[in-house]
Amino acid sequence: MQVNPVGLTLGPMATDEHTLRIDDQRLEQLMLWHGTDESNLPPAHTLQNLSRDTLAAISELREARATIEHLRAAMGRAFWATEFRQVHAILLDALGPPPDEHPT
Repeated sequence: MQVNPVGLTLGPMATDEHTLRIDDQRLEQLMLWHGTDESNLPPAHTLQNLSRDTLAAISELREARATIEHLRAAMGRAFWATEFRQVHAILLDALGPPPDEHPT
């Protein structure tokens, strides 16, 4: 049975935790719910998908940490590189290809 999450930040059909993206408002609600201040809880209708949204937020955090580690390692290698070609190759590997010229 599909639940219509009126007032939530995620669409009702988003079920794969790797494709969910939690916006800042939902993160604030999750922090309030999981926090220790029980006098400042979010509205009841926002608790419908609490566990799903919490897992999605943790997944996003894990992905962000991995990205940060990768970029920090690349910055360290680029700092000690002695040739511009090495710096360019390191940054291209870390950041990926450049964005499209004409975004759609």
